[in-house]
Amino acid sequence: MKLRVGVDTGGTFTDCVVIDEAGIAHTFKELSTPKDPSIGLYNVITKAAEAFGISLEDFLGELDFFAHGTTVATNTLLTGTGAKTGLICTKGFRDTIEMRRAHKENIWDLFLEIPEPLVPRYLRIGVEERIDYTGSVVTPLAEKDVVDACSVFKKEGVEAVAVATLFSFLNPVHEQRIREIVRSEMPDVFLSISSDVLPQIREYERASTTTANAYVGPKLTVYLSNLEAKLRIDGLRRAFYVTASNGGVMTAETAIRHASATLLSGPAAGAVGAMYFAELLGNRNLILMDMGGTSFDVTLINDGKVTLSTEGEIAGYRVAKPMIDINTVGAGGGSIAWLDKGGMLKVGPSSAGSDPGPACYDLGGTEPTVTDVNLLLGYLNSEFFLGGEMEVDVEAANAAVQEKIAEPLGMSLTDACAGIFRIINQNMADATKVVSVERGHDPREYALISAGGACSIHACKIAEEIGSSTVIVPKAASVFCALGMLESDIRLDSVRSFSGQIPGLDLTGLNAAIAEAEKTALAELLQEGVEAERATLLRFADIRYLGQHHEVTVEIPHGCEIDKEHVEQIADTFHRAHERLYTYSTPETPLEIMNFRITAVGAVDKADISAEGGTVDDVASAIKGERKVYFESIGDFVETKVYDRTKLGPGSVIPAPAVIEERITTVIVHPGWSARIDGFGNVIMEQEEAE
Repeated sequence: MKLRVGVDTGGTFTDCVVIDEAGIAHTFKELSTPKDPSIGLYNVITKAAEAFGISLEDFLGELDFFAHGTTVATNTLLTGTGAKTGLICTKGFRDTIEMRRAHKENIWDLFLEIPEPLVPRYLRIGVEERIDYTGSVVTPLAEKDVVDACSVFKKEGVEAVAVATLFSFLNPVHEQRIREIVRSEMPDVFLSISSDVLPQIREYERASTTTANAYVGPKLTVYLSNLEAKLRIDGLRRAFYVTASNGGVMTAETAIRHASATLLSGPAAGAVGAMYFAELLGNRNLILMDMGGTSFDVTLINDGKVTLSTEGEIAGYRVAKPMIDINTVGAGGGSIAWLDKGGMLKVGPSSAGSDPGPACYDLGGTEPTVTDVNLLLGYLNSEFFLGGEMEVDVEAANAAVQEKIAEPLGMSLTDACAGIFRIINQNMADATKVVSVERGHDPREYALISAGGACSIHACKIAEEIGSSTVIVPKAASVFCALGMLESDIRLDSVRSFSGQIPGLDLTGLNAAIAEAEKTALAELLQEGVEAERATLLRFADIRYLGQHHEVTVEIPHGCEIDKEHVEQIADTFHRAHERLYTYSTPETPLEIMNFRITAVGAVDKADISAEGGTVDDVASAIKGERKVYFESIGDFVETKVYDRTKLGPGSVIPAPAVIEERITTVIVHPGWSARIDGFGNVIMEQEEAE
């Protein structure tokens, strides 16, 4: 028996998907354990082993593939609990990470606050050295300055050191020597070198990314090292993979060296799952909505592909690593409803998480959350929460909403709950517009994929707000990110700065630089255990109009030398991309290439997911009961049929309004919508045309 496993650590639940040899997906959930996420992981894989009737040792020994999405790096950055970090830079440039881009991110916000630098000023130390814009050494490295910096770091208890000097992306000789000295002076420190982490032009982005890598690196190192060692002892024989922000997977060892590449570990896997569904369903235009316990993540799939961004920010810190364009807002099942100083009702971004959790969890939480509201409005079944494995306290939810929201606003409990429900839906709809409308895409042309344990309660209302008429609820919706991990390839990204113009591009120089970069990228991929015949090298270029401030990343021909015809093709691709993003293009303007990027992809055997057939042909026999459910369009509670999803086979049609329940997902078919089960066991909800 060969099994494939994906485990995703979320804010409230840790999700696990196991694909067996028959292609059947088995899903499991356990509460996350924020203080030590590995406990939640072990809890959920232990539950999976028990479900298969084998010991944990035998279960791990049977694994053909094991991928893990972790929030350790993300939470470290969000909570400011990273390592005490020092920065070595070129003398006179220690304020780069504080000056940022020297302009306001939001010119309309008079009270905009930027986060404190990850490295305080007294631990940012400049050393005498200088390399110029041609890569030539102008001022030799003063090695004593580096030794003196290490003395300060040791005295201050620094745990991680970032190194970012000027023009090191053209000539890393000084950074390499600094690394040798720091290794000698501080052998146990976590070291992050900009010429390794991000060898590209732009001083702030390079310094910020390198610093973030150093800041989160030690905690991620301890977590992954200890976890992998324990898994090995307990029977794991195959490679242990970690999902990356680019949608691929990499070994734990590589993830430790490139810690900043894991900052969107879980959500990126969900995007890969959405691309898989785009091919499976023959619908290449999708918007993935993933609502978990603490956040709401949105990704747009256009023509079967995601958009990769190199200008991402996490918690206000610039991380210029390739990452899937995911818009994340604080809107989840654990999002707290509260009143601001003016008495206005707000929902999120603060979350109750899993500890103490929503009030209804009865684990010490007293704040009203979206989950509490969904329970009180009848969307969730208090007797079947997590398939009946978890008891919930309806009275505690009632008391929290009544005390904190309804009474202060002088409204009924139902109106307070309906208001919270409406606001969270609007928050999520606005987040969805960011990746669609604001990127030049019409959401009316896209179907929505509803993923995450809570999303399918809200999906129809979000769709109505943005104009989409179709919602797809995958069979494994509640553990969609964990499922996406099983469709991910090994993917390593590298970047090199290259200055060139079109027309007049130096093809000889470009091809030589690409060949050298591809040789290095392929060697790194093979070190991940990838067989040469399964390796593919993709090429991308960062291009802008001459004199422009920002560039656009476009794919360029791979597997060949770039010739004049390819240059024309590259230019045309850029103009079309610029037109789509910014509504205009000027083909008569010369183009400037800033960087080229190599993506090394190692193909991994994918899980062949099959749909289990329904157990009955009569939809009526799938009805498990009725309960009163509140619907906004009706303005009151309505006696609503509740269906057992496991008894709904392909072709089943469910009239609205309806509740479709399974162990870890609840789907609400709101009035004005219809629902059916497709051949893969997915729930397809479509908005009915108004008469």
